[in-house]
Formats: sequence, structure tokens, C-alpha cells
Amino acid sequence: MKPQRDPQAIARAAGRVRRILVPYHRARVIGIEHIPSGPALYVANHNGGFYTGDTYLFAAAVHHARGLADTPWVLTHDLGLALLGRWLRPLGAVPADFATAVALLTKGDKVLVYPGGDADGARRWTDRHQVIFDGRVGHARLAVACGVPVVPVAAAGAHNTAVVLYDGAAVARLLRTRRWLRLARWPLLLSLPWGLTFLPAVPYLPLPARITVRIGPPIHFERHGPEAAADDEYVARCAARVHDTVQALLGGSTGDARR
Repeated sequence: MKPQRDPQAIARAAGRVRRILVPYHRARVIGIEHIPSGPALYVANHNGGFYTGDTYLFAAAVHHARGLADTPWVLTHDLGLALLGRWLRPLGAVPADFATAVALLTKGDKVLVYPGGDADGARRWTDRHQVIFDGRVGHARLAVACGVPVVPVAAAGAHNTAVVLYDGAAVARLLRTRRWLRLARWPLLLSLPWGLTFLPAVPYLPLPARITVRIGPPIHFERHGPEAAADDEYVARCAARVHDTVQALLGGSTGDARR
């Protein structure tokens, strides 16, 4: 299916985010001036399990400051599209597959990816200041293959909207959910209004945690193209560089979120 999005729906959603979520989370998005023109891959840490308020805050701020051209398409897990695709697809949610991302970047658009996926989004609350990409390097391979810069993005505070008590990695392995649901975690969550839940995707009422999103300067890789993308060692080094940059940004955002 050809990716499509509705500019008017995006504008309406961005307006609601600024009116509701920004004051609710006392949110700030810092560093929009670092976003380059042309195609780029936003790479961010993932927070809060099913609730991705930081995604909306980031996208709405970019849309307000830079317009639709820099507003990202969002690579989205199959489960999210299955449950909420009717509402998310008009806003730019697309399947999280390599071919879709390549097509969008080749067209000159910007794409947002969360390399850690559920491993990052379902990390324990005690690990909320850690970026967990779980050894995944597909984002770096994508940027290298397409010859686009990576724009690092780090959100702090969004993992305080609920409390992940246990990430459920062992349970996911036992149930083999990676194979049939593409899920590597089965978290135990403490949230409102449900209390304790032990499911991978539970909508909940987010606590009014302060959220700070920080955007860093773009990362340009020295090599690009198919040959560079096929070099696993090089791609791994690029992925490590991106991870360390997002982690450093998260450290700065954590201090901002506490104030």
C-alpha cells in the first residue's frame, strides 16, 4: 500500500497536542534548529509502552516550527497499526519495514524510527534513563543505504507516565511472541486506571509527568550506498555512534525534565 497522510488531519492533531498535551506534560521540545533540510532519519528512544506522548509532542512541535516537509512519517509496529491504524495512518504512521522507509527517504521525506521498539518502550522504570536499542542496527543500515543524515532525538520524562515493573523478556521468549507478534517483551505495568496489568499493549491514563524532548545536530556518516550498507562491521559502528549520541542527549534532557 502506498503511504498516504492527510495534511489537514495532521494540522488538527498538532493543534490538539499543543492545546492539551503540552500544558498537561509541561512539555518542551529543544533543538528544532538542528533539523536539516531534505531527507533525514529521526532516531529516538521509546518510552511509556503503549502511550507515546513524546512522539506527538515532538511531531507537533516540528510541524508548528517547520511545516509538513519536516514532520516525520513514523515507522509503527504492526500491533499499533492493527489496533489504531484507522486514526494513525492519516497522521503518517506506516509499517516499520525497510522498503517503506527507503521509499519515503528516496522521495525526500523525513522518517522517525524507534530502534529499541518494545525492548526500549517496555524497559523497567528503574532503567528509564537508559537508551536500550537491544543490539538493533537496522536504522543505521537504512541511513547508510540511503545516504541520509541521522537526527538524534531523546525524550525524558515520558517513561514516568506509568511504571514498568518488569519488562517480561523471559515471558516473551517462553511464549515465542517475537515470532508471531514481533514482540520481544511482555511487560508488567502499574498504570491508571487499571493498576497492575501484564499485557504488551494496554492503553492507560498517563500520569502528568514533565516531558522534555531534545533534538541534537545531525549525524553524517562517511560512507553510504549499498556497499557500505552491506558492511556489517561499519554499520555496527554507525549504530553505536547513534546510540551513544541519543544516550548523551537523554542525560541532558533528564536534567531539564526534573526542573
